[in-house]
Amino acid sequence: MRKPLIIALVALGVVGIGGFFSFNLVVDLLARRQLDALFAQLGVDGIEAKRGDLHYDYFKGTFEVRGLSFSAPGQGTLTLASFRAEGLEQRPAARLFARHVELTDLAFEGPLPLTPGMEGSYRAPKVEAEGVELPAAAPKSPGRPWLVARLALEQTQADRISIPESLAITRSGAGESRVETDITHGAASLRQLKDGIITDASVEPSRFTIGGAPAYAAKGTLGRVNAHTIDVGALLTVLDPQSREAATEFRTVYGSVTIDGYAITAENGITQSWSAAEIREVAIRPASIPAEDLFALGTRLQQAGGKAPPDLEVDLLRTVAATYDGVSFTSVAFRDLAGREPDGSKAELAALTAGPLAGGRIESLALDRLKGVDASGKVIRIDRLKIGGLRPGALMDVAADVAEDPGNARAIGWIMRLFGLLDSVTIEGAEAPAPSGGEPVVVDRFALSWKGETDAIPTQVSATLRLSGPTSAFHDDGPLFALVPDGLKRASVALDIGGQWDEAGSTLTLAPLYAEVSDAFALSVKVRLKDVDDSLFSPQPDEALAGAMAANLQSIDITAIDAGIYQRKLEDAAKEQGLDPEGTRQLLAGFAELLFSATLADRPDLEAASQSFIGFLQRPLGTLALRITPRGNDALPVGMIIETLQGEDPLDLIDEINVTVIAPDAPPVHTAKPVQPAKPALPAKPAKP
Repeated sequence: MRKPLIIALVALGVVGIGGFFSFNLVVDLLARRQLDALFAQLGVDGIEAKRGDLHYDYFKGTFEVRGLSFSAPGQGTLTLASFRAEGLEQRPAARLFARHVELTDLAFEGPLPLTPGMEGSYRAPKVEAEGVELPAAAPKSPGRPWLVARLALEQTQADRISIPESLAITRSGAGESRVETDITHGAASLRQLKDGIITDASVEPSRFTIGGAPAYAAKGTLGRVNAHTIDVGALLTVLDPQSREAATEFRTVYGSVTIDGYAITAENGITQSWSAAEIREVAIRPASIPAEDLFALGTRLQQAGGKAPPDLEVDLLRTVAATYDGVSFTSVAFRDLAGREPDGSKAELAALTAGPLAGGRIESLALDRLKGVDASGKVIRIDRLKIGGLRPGALMDVAADVAEDPGNARAIGWIMRLFGLLDSVTIEGAEAPAPSGGEPVVVDRFALSWKGETDAIPTQVSATLRLSGPTSAFHDDGPLFALVPDGLKRASVALDIGGQWDEAGSTLTLAPLYAEVSDAFALSVKVRLKDVDDSLFSPQPDEALAGAMAANLQSIDITAIDAGIYQRKLEDAAKEQGLDPEGTRQLLAGFAELLFSATLADRPDLEAASQSFIGFLQRPLGTLALRITPRGNDALPVGMIIETLQGEDPLDLIDEINVTVIAPDAPPVHTAKPVQPAKPALPAKPAKP
């Protein structure tokens, strides 16, 4: 009895062990068939998939496949030396869970999406993931590889993904335009992948080299990168035409990105660096991004050897311009920028900020505390430069028009389009060397802004300038030189221009129109027009001109203040003629009185105005304030005024106007005053990369 029992136990053990291996073989075979079926489905979807050896151990919960390759026409090839998953479990809803996944020798080679003319490659010796959950079967979408990739990603979850090191290479252009960039990334870590969104990601400091044509040779470093809320699925949506057309709402692709510094040193001696960068809330509207056009341009650029001919350059500008309608961000900021040129010139910028971008319009683009020194050691500085309402897409469209036909830049319609490129420009605390040398030109403030319909004359405009500089900066034969008193070494200038259309009242007011030169003069003018309709602001030049000519004059107020220029110019004229300055003054006043006498015989109502003008000529440092209005209740069109002034006898216009004496107009609050130039301050030496 004992012997048969022993034999039975041995037989049972043999059967059990054999059954264990037989079951594993069956499971392994089923895994192979399932993977091959998956690859066949990918082939239907436009992705060619290949594999090498495969092994699945059901009892150990491990799965490994070697020699994986995935490629799609025109999209590049992805390869893996091995894919190994451990701790496999079957989850509900046809999902698989792996405690640990390891990829070895991950590599990609092919064109970079949405980057015309640029090829790229990526190498990562090892990629590890923890807590991975994915669908047991691949999503089906025949002929749409990017949709398959997006759906697979959105159905995959992972607690953490780490890439100890990786190498990214980009290549573009040919010959002298060839650029090759190699970036060795530090360790990368991604946390919480779910629904195609990565909660947090970081990359340790990286280093890079730029090669290709000798002119681009350089080396540099990139600091630690931190990113939050990365929607990879939204980015992949752009690459699938049907999905993109249906995605008409904005999706945030980056909640925030920060970079801890950047530095580059070129072999030709150029250095550039910044200490920190931050980008917040970047979003895209896939339906507005012309991905196919960008792909097609990339092909054309490659065929052209990386150097775009004029027609391709025009198409590139127009296509990239169109993408701005599909991109938005809250803010972009760079801190502590510095650069140096081979000739010794250098510059520092405390901050460059931009944002928000919405509807193709950047609300604000600002440069703060720019300091620089040119090759000769002359200082250039700007405390603040701000551009408001910049439309980069519109700017590219205008540039494309000029590139297509340089003659467009001379057309009135093209000039009117410039008003649609931005809303305002402000410069504060600027200093630059004068062309003639000596003391610098200092701009306390320059501000220019306007509002109105796109590509049309603005309905509201405002401009302010406050500057000082050496009088030697004015050319002797220039018209401005005549406004500068002789013997004055440095002058301050104030200019103010304003204008606003009142649509309800059909009036246009041009005020203030103010100019002042310190120790010379001040002139203030206010113009009011009536019967002004929207045709004056038409984007059609002919219609705008007709609207301007049809407007009627309501009034013109003029205030002139002599601050010393009249006396100085009289002395100069008297010296040249060998006369006494006071005698010259009285001679001018007498001539004016004689000129007005004939007019006063018919227009005694002009007596007060003429006496005020003569008195202004007779007394130094005087003030003249007059108002011009249409005579009676008659309309006085602007077109008629211009025609009369250009006619045989411009004085005929006096018959159409009244001139009265008024109280002087008060000057703007910030008038011209002597400004001392800032003491030159050399910027600090740029940080070495």
